Amino acid sequence: MRNVVRFVWHYAEMVIAMYLGMLLLGLLWSAVLPQPVRFDVDTLLMAADMTVGMALWMLVRRHGWARIAEMGVAMFAPFPVLLVPYWFGLLSGHVVMTAGHTLMFVFMALVMLWRRAEYTGHPVGIPGKWLRRSAVVLAALLLPASVSAVNTTGKFGDLYTVRADAVTAGPAPKTGGHDPAKPTVALLTGGAGTNVADLLGPYEVLAGTGRVNTYVVSADPGPATLTGGLDLVPDLTLDGLTRLLDERRDRLDAVVIPAMQEPYPAAGDWLRRQSAAGTLVVTVCNGARVLAGTGLLDGRRATSHWLRLSGLRADFPRVEWVGGVRYVDDGNVITTAGVLSGIDGTLRIIERLLGADTAHEAAQRVHWRHYSPGVAARIPESGLEPGDAVVGINASYHPGPSAIGVRLVDGVGELELASVFISYTEHAMVGRTIAIGDGPVRSRHGLTFVPRATPAEAARDLDRLVVPGLDAARRQVAGVGDLRPEYPHAGGEFAFDPVMRDIARTYDVQTARWTAKTLEYPVLDLGLTGSAWPWVATAVPVALALLGAAVALGAGLLLRRPANRPAGQPTGNRYSRRVASR
Repeated sequence: MRNVVRFVWHYAEMVIAMYLGMLLLGLLWSAVLPQPVRFDVDTLLMAADMTVGMALWMLVRRHGWARIAEMGVAMFAPFPVLLVPYWFGLLSGHVVMTAGHTLMFVFMALVMLWRRAEYTGHPVGIPGKWLRRSAVVLAALLLPASVSAVNTTGKFGDLYTVRADAVTAGPAPKTGGHDPAKPTVALLTGGAGTNVADLLGPYEVLAGTGRVNTYVVSADPGPATLTGGLDLVPDLTLDGLTRLLDERRDRLDAVVIPAMQEPYPAAGDWLRRQSAAGTLVVTVCNGARVLAGTGLLDGRRATSHWLRLSGLRADFPRVEWVGGVRYVDDGNVITTAGVLSGIDGTLRIIERLLGADTAHEAAQRVHWRHYSPGVAARIPESGLEPGDAVVGINASYHPGPSAIGVRLVDGVGELELASVFISYTEHAMVGRTIAIGDGPVRSRHGLTFVPRATPAEAARDLDRLVVPGLDAARRQVAGVGDLRPEYPHAGGEFAFDPVMRDIARTYDVQTARWTAKTLEYPVLDLGLTGSAWPWVATAVPVALALLGAAVALGAGLLLRRPANRPAGQPTGNRYSRRVASR
């Protein structure tokens, strides 16, 4: 039994060392090396990180180099072996990762069983001083880690929380009705949540032309939850869109797929039918994952958000994923990079359906200054950097103001709404947004949004009150309770610009830069000013770690005090014994 315990303990130690190697070395490589653009390179680097972590711990345990090399081969070998069928398109990246980790654990155990004398000859446990030091370190980390887990889970959980009450409001009728002489574009929403900027940005660009039948569609008639708890009433269901087009003897010219938490199960078949009928299929950001799942991107070039490309390369190796461009136009499929690159992808739709002059006017209408007529603009191929840790600090420890009320008013622009609901939440992670209003509102181009609370209900729970929209700023819409309303949009600039400046001024510049980076939006010309870093939020985990270490040290001192010696009695050193004898 003692040998079994030693064996299991040793195995657990090496597993922990393996994961620590992957975590710590992964952070190091992300800081000093460019982001890997190939799944196989990324996979082999990860396997090497785990093997190095395990090898270092085996050195600490005083194993010989031969045994370390033997275990290293057992851990590393499954991945290059599995990559061979991956290169031939026989396995997906997900299968390679799952099978590789499983085989790694199995081969580690088999090697240990083969050399069981090697792995049962070491005593169980760690020397006392190292055990005490480890306990202090773990206690110091436990408190900030626990707070981080609770706060991060809560903030991410708030992003797409479906409202609990029923919504009876219906969609507003389209001005002028459906015109078969105009091209028709549908924008999809998902059942468990849709990225608000991926959806509303393209919608406003299209609807603002006045020359496109633009519809937000869903599989079900209920409200669609957008980022930050904004509820949108879709114009039509998928079946309703089909009936409308049949009645008007019209066809769907383009469909836009934003990033969705969980696409409707029927969306794949519907998209394949539309593509077969000649419809232009356009994805925004991680909406590319939805389309890739249908097989319609196999053998094509495509792009997506820079944070998503590695996972997409792993899961869909038949697609030629590229980075560094706003969009990729490949026949009847257009894929765009992250979030606000959807503006450029939408302008490309307009170029193809209505011409470059209309696209240029559409870009000017929303003050999009990055329009590149007829060709996809180059953008930086971003990767994770040390400064990007700011989002983890914000998600875990930011002290506020965390509850941001967003007052919905009639006539608000769709991009104006998106700029508020996504920037403070999913990207900056400085707070949660609460949609408030006196009832359903109609946006500038005819969408219906339903608030989740009245101003009176939300007043006591809010830290800030933001009223998006140029019209609201001009009318000076009233505040809520004692909160002074803030009007971010004064006109004459892209809707996200004042929000980026507000994040820098109210929170810090690094958070604003991270937000812009994940939006794939350049802000060098915005003149961001404010604190350089979230120093208060950074001090919180430090204080928690010190508190945890102090508690551990105090507990250790109490446990080490002999039970038969009253508190305050001399500890038994030479001087104290001399004094006691006198």
